[in-house]
Amino acid sequence: MRLDDMLDRCQRLEERAAALYRSYAASTRAEPSACALWTELAREEEEHARSVTLARSHREATEGWRTRLDGWEEALGEVEQCLAAGERLGGDASTAQRLSMGLDLEMTELDALRHVLLAACRRPEDDPPTAHAVRLAEAATRLSDDPHVQVQAALLRARARVKVS
Repeated sequence: MRLDDMLDRCQRLEERAAALYRSYAASTRAEPSACALWTELAREEEEHARSVTLARSHREATEGWRTRLDGWEEALGEVEQCLAAGERLGGDASTAQRLSMGLDLEMTELDALRHVLLAACRRPEDDPPTAHAVRLAEAATRLSDDPHVQVQAALLRARARVKVS
């Protein structure tokens, strides 16, 4: 897939993630700590989308159509499926269900793709790709005693440790 197409797709996915987290924040206004978590995550996803926009504006004009990044189709499909499942959760979803969806989303390769795209545009980011996900995993552990959420959070933290090593 051409770099320009990948940038567009990644930006849209980051924007959808931000909107999903904003909807979770709105649904949890009665739970201040959960609302604050979703609001923070939404802001970070919005910043991720802006970083893609900024990277696009700083790349050479010919890079967009000459550069190809293949092999991401399956990972992008997983991100889209995860976002669609999260968007289908209604306002009556439990905290555990929302946390589970957020953890599922953070287990996808969306952040890794964004970092690859930023590097391809010569705009690498200092923030490690796992920082955002680890914050969610730590919060999920505090906010829910659901066994499924606890396992997901542990897996996400373990994955982050492996990526850092």
